[in-house]
Amino acid sequence: MIFDRISHRDCYETIPGLKEILDTMAEIHKDNMPKEPIQIDGANSFINPASIITRPVNLCRYEAHRQYADVHYIIEGTEEIIVSDLSEVTEIEVFSKDKDIGFYEGDQGTVCILKPGDFLVCFPQDAHKVAVAPSACSDVLKLVGKLRVG
Repeated sequence: MIFDRISHRDCYETIPGLKEILDTMAEIHKDNMPKEPIQIDGANSFINPASIITRPVNLCRYEAHRQYADVHYIIEGTEEIIVSDLSEVTEIEVFSKDKDIGFYEGDQGTVCILKPGDFLVCFPQDAHKVAVAPSACSDVLKLVGKLRVG
């Protein structure tokens, strides 16, 4: 897991493809938010635009991926994402190789509160519970990068 500010993206040049995703994300704001996924040339990665409404933690579940790391970047709003080691959660829905996603439940994790300009990278060992409302439910405008790692 990496939790940082987009302004520190130069620190991640040694992770193949991550700097390219972060550089692309840094150029996007509310007024030029893409409507379709953005392909990252040469990195076998892409960025999905997302508009979500956060919800109470009991309505959220952990997810994890094997082929891609998720790069969550907040444009507007505040989102809580809870991260737990994959070994600490229990599978509740069989992993789909086609969709590269599995769903899990668990009681513990590291709480990350993401605000505009923050990004969080969740690698395959990082089960992550997204769209959690840190207090009241609210709208969030974000980008979710998919960095090929497997």
